[in-house]
Amino acid sequence: MEGTEFTFSTDKKEMYEEVVLQLKGLMEDVPYLVANLSNASALLNQAMDKINWVGFYLMQNGKLVLGPFQGKTACIEIKVGR
Repeated sequence: MEGTEFTFSTDKKEMYEEVVLQLKGLMEDVPYLVANLSNASALLNQAMDKINWVGFYLMQNGKLVLGPFQGKTACIEIKVGR
């Protein structure tokens, strides 16, 4: 797929619609949580030009634990309510 990089709309509503369509295509019939979250964070990072971090925290044993993300380093654990 050389030279086929997708350019997202500069209109925020259209950009989100494009992201949803691409996420559906990426995740359809893919049963792997970490892989899906990784692709979602990469796609959102590509689509949104004015962010420095996008990703997911997963609830484990009563605290939020860092999951797949794109961007600057992040806290590994966050206590619920902080």
